[in-house]
Amino acid sequence: MVIFFALPGRVLSDQMERDSLTAPEVLEALQEQRFHSLRLDGFSRQRLYDNYIGGGEGMGICVLDKQGRVFAARPGPQDPPELAAYLRLVGAHRAEVLAARAKLASQPADPVVNYELGVLLLELGCRVGTDALLIAAAQGGMMDAHHRLARLYALDGRLTRARQWLRTAHPTPAASVTEGYVLYKERRHAQAVATFEQALAEGGLTPDEELRARLFLGKALHQEGKETQAEAVLRALVAASPGSTYAGAAMHALHHIQDPNHGHSH
Repeated sequence: MVIFFALPGRVLSDQMERDSLTAPEVLEALQEQRFHSLRLDGFSRQRLYDNYIGGGEGMGICVLDKQGRVFAARPGPQDPPELAAYLRLVGAHRAEVLAARAKLASQPADPVVNYELGVLLLELGCRVGTDALLIAAAQGGMMDAHHRLARLYALDGRLTRARQWLRTAHPTPAASVTEGYVLYKERRHAQAVATFEQALAEGGLTPDEELRARLFLGKALHQEGKETQAEAVLRALVAASPGSTYAGAAMHALHHIQDPNHGHSH
């Protein structure tokens, strides 16, 4: 079940409801992934929004499994290509989340099992219980969980908490991407640019982490007013990974660079 929390009367919410939720590519993705869909009022269902999505202002998308458990979420507006790609990403990981939850039910104290489900939920944007899973993994000796927790808290805007976990993280290529992301969320955009560029130059990133680094490098360059460089990075990302959530997010960023008044905010 895909739930859209709308904020009627808010420009970005009305725009998404009008343009994204009825776009042919989004309707095709919903049908293809066999999702039911539901619209709820984010004003009257604020408590439910907080329980399902958490961060944001009351508008966004979340996905529930057949047991009514949240396993994916994205607050805020999304353009049609980004939303369609996200729905396909969630659908593709549905069975994996179910298997990871079954494994955790049989091995609740295993730090590796907690880590595996925590990372998977983080990748899908789910905040519900994800920190508890990653904390259990970190306390059980899974060092990679430290920077994952930093990424999770930065995603929610809890930057002091993010910094606390990042300070204890082991230096790895993925941790460098998290460092850049935390810097970006702290609005230290020049430092974020340098961190992402260094991480990409040093290599060793998984394809997913490389795309993440390129997306936020493009965004940070834009925030620095380096529009030509930002556009080049974002266009290269779209060409390298067509149809992905990263390409959708890059297209969203490109639209804002080209039309700064189109629902844009820093």
